[in-house]
Amino acid sequence: MKKNQYYGIRWLVGLERYVKDQSRNLPHLFRRNLSRGHIVEVELFGHFNKELTFLHPAVVLYDNNKGQLLVAPISTGKYGDTDPLHIDVDSADGLNHGSGICLEAIRGVDKNRVLFQHEKNGKKAKVRPEVLDKIDLTIMEHFMPNMFHKYTEIESKLAEEQKKNVELLEEIEDLKEQLKQSALQTTAATIE
Repeated sequence: MKKNQYYGIRWLVGLERYVKDQSRNLPHLFRRNLSRGHIVEVELFGHFNKELTFLHPAVVLYDNNKGQLLVAPISTGKYGDTDPLHIDVDSADGLNHGSGICLEAIRGVDKNRVLFQHEKNGKKAKVRPEVLDKIDLTIMEHFMPNMFHKYTEIESKLAEEQKKNVELLEEIEDLKEQLKQSALQTTAATIE
């Protein structure tokens, strides 16, 4: 099958799902509430220019428990590229092969766009917590730079305070030891 034919078929399937949704004939296949990090298959029918379209796995960033999700689509073609808005994930994150989470394509979707939840080894696929942390920091850095700047300042101040705290705890231990030695000397002098 030629590329244009395949694209046309995928477009028609997406259009059919859209028409069924608009006429309220689309069965609600997916009703479960999801937690942050779960991987689902979503239909992203309809796009402009370079937006992702058709079926894609996506990582759930937020479920409002009212039928809508905030998701970041995942694409195998984005794995290993240099775009700072693409976060690499692999089999450790419940995928079958290396892929990139596309943070520039974050979007809110209705749960009617979710076809199924991905599974790996009999468990619901979910990206690792450290990947979710990296997603949060990348979103903050690129979409909320002022907040990211404040965050890094606070992180730096926290590290300084933690270092001071360790130094003070060491000083307290030294003072306790000096006090103990002084008490022993006083006791020895009293006995003599």
